[in-house]
Formats: sequence, structure tokens, C-alpha cells
Amino acid sequence: MQYKRLGNLVAVVLASAVGWNVTTNLKPLQAETSEEAATLATESAQPSSTDVAKVGEPASTQRESLDTQSESTIAKVFSHELESRPAATVYVRDIPVLTFIQDESEADAQEIAADVPVDEVRKLATKAIAEVVDETSPLWKANQLASTFNQLSQSGDVKAEEISVRWENDAYLVEMDDTTLVTLDDAIILPDTTGARAEDALQATNRLRRLLGVEAAEPLSEVADLPAPPEPEPAPVVAQASSYYQEGWASWYGPGFHGNLTANGEIYNQNALTAAHRYLSFGTWVRVTNLNNGYAVNVRINDRGPYAGDRVIDLSAGAADYIGLTNSGVAPVRIDILN
Repeated sequence: MQYKRLGNLVAVVLASAVGWNVTTNLKPLQAETSEEAATLATESAQPSSTDVAKVGEPASTQRESLDTQSESTIAKVFSHELESRPAATVYVRDIPVLTFIQDESEADAQEIAADVPVDEVRKLATKAIAEVVDETSPLWKANQLASTFNQLSQSGDVKAEEISVRWENDAYLVEMDDTTLVTLDDAIILPDTTGARAEDALQATNRLRRLLGVEAAEPLSEVADLPAPPEPEPAPVVAQASSYYQEGWASWYGPGFHGNLTANGEIYNQNALTAAHRYLSFGTWVRVTNLNNGYAVNVRINDRGPYAGDRVIDLSAGAADYIGLTNSGVAPVRIDILN
């Protein structure tokens, strides 16, 4: 008998396998008993063509149609895997902000027989949703943070200019008005991580300063209370190539190309963090900084272009939104090669 190793997302995977329309934006499961948990899980996994569960809303509101749902529900959660580990990413206004990763010490591997009858799979999936999504799972943690963002938005009590980040005891605290919104550690990263925790924390904070409030706040330039790095021992000076590549004008492309093939053969997703460049190799990651406002985004080259005027890079719609390029259409940028 063949077995398949599943992590915290076993319920969603199994539900998909039997044809259920299951949203990944699961509401927090708050049940006193296993019977109540199973009931909540069953409700969360029911198919629907018009209902979309949004984090931080009561069940009655979740069942309303998209036309009547509150615009103040700005955060949602997407569950996935990252390097074979369960993960969940919080999106704010359709922009990925933070990714929660399963701590290896808390990983709860599940083995399910591949040839189990469909009825049994459904029972196992319902049970798994209730039992596996707990306070140690990335999905649960991401759900709680998204719920906090939605509650702040619905209350209208968001002070974007007071969202800040500081270092404390080897963790980064994202705060608003002296209240901690989230503590970033090794298990919480920027979705398009830079590989540097301080830079990740700073970029995540600046995205929240731009996305949570009614009006965007200016980006921060540094993490507060960050200790100075130790003085390095004297070493010979070695010339190193700069990551700087070029400056010029950036544009963006989206709806008219969504779903078409890119130059490297991928299906173009206007919401993914990708870009077109005339010469850089496919798969190259670059950081694009909007010189008008200081916002930056990391993108992967998967297409060719632009071929208009002095433009040097063509961003996806999602990447353009990151750096405030959508409304202006074009902006001067700096391109740095990351790999």
C-alpha cells in the first residue's frame, strides 16, 4: 500500500482531491470539544459557488455574497508548503506581507493511505481540519494575525504612521501605538525574503504602513534599537562587485496579459512578483527600488521587455502595486541583482 506524507494541510489537500471547493481562508477554529471542532470543520469545508470565507468575520457574514461583504475586510490567508514544510501567508489588500512556517520541532506528519475509499477520505479530512489546525500550526497563527488586521480595519482605528518595528531579545517586534501586532522570529519571514532578518522586518513593517491605514505612511529607513554589529577584525581589502545593475524607468503590465505565456514558457500571473527585462537571465532575482518614494520589491525575471523608450524593466501588476507604481504607470527605479 502506497502512503503519502502530509503535514498540517492534510485536510485541504484531501478535500481538493475529492472535488470540494475549499477556501484556504479558514476562520479560527474555536471549539470546546472534538464534536464541536468537527462541526466547525464540516462547515468550513462545504462547497459553495458564491461564498468566500474571510478571516476575522463572524460565520453569518462569511455566508454573504461578495457584493455585500464589507470592504473593511482587508486581510486573508493562503496556506501552502515552503521547502516541504507547512506554511501560511497573510495577504493585506491582496499583497503578501508575512509568511508563517511550521517549526520543525512542532511538525506533525500525517500518513494517509492513498487508496482509502472516497467516503473515508472525507471523514479523515473533516477530522484533520478540526484536529490539525491548532495553535502550533502556521495556518492558525496566520489566521489570528489576519483577524487582528481585519478588526483594526473594521474599527477604523489604524494609525499607519504609528506602525513601527524594533529589535528586542533577538526578535523583531512590529508595533502600533506601543501595542505589539506581531513578533518576527525565525518562523515568520517576508514572503519574498531577502535572507536578512532585519531587512525582512523593515520591509514587512513598511508594507503594513502602506496597506493598513486609509492613507499610506512614509516608509521607515531602519529598525529601532537594533544593536550595532561587532567590529570586524582587520582584513585585507578585496574589491567586490556591487549588486547595483542599472537605473532607468520602470513600467508595469497586467490584465491584458494575465494567463498568457511568458517568454520563458510560464503562464503569466499578474499578481505574482515577476518582471520582464531585455537581457537578464530567466530566474534572476532583482530588487527594484522606486526612486520617487523609496519602496522596494524583489522580483524574478521570467519575461522579455519592455521595448518602449528608455524603460529598463516591466513589472507585474502585483509587483508594481508593492512600490506604488500602479497609478503613475511609470517611475524611475534602481535595479540591484540579488543572485
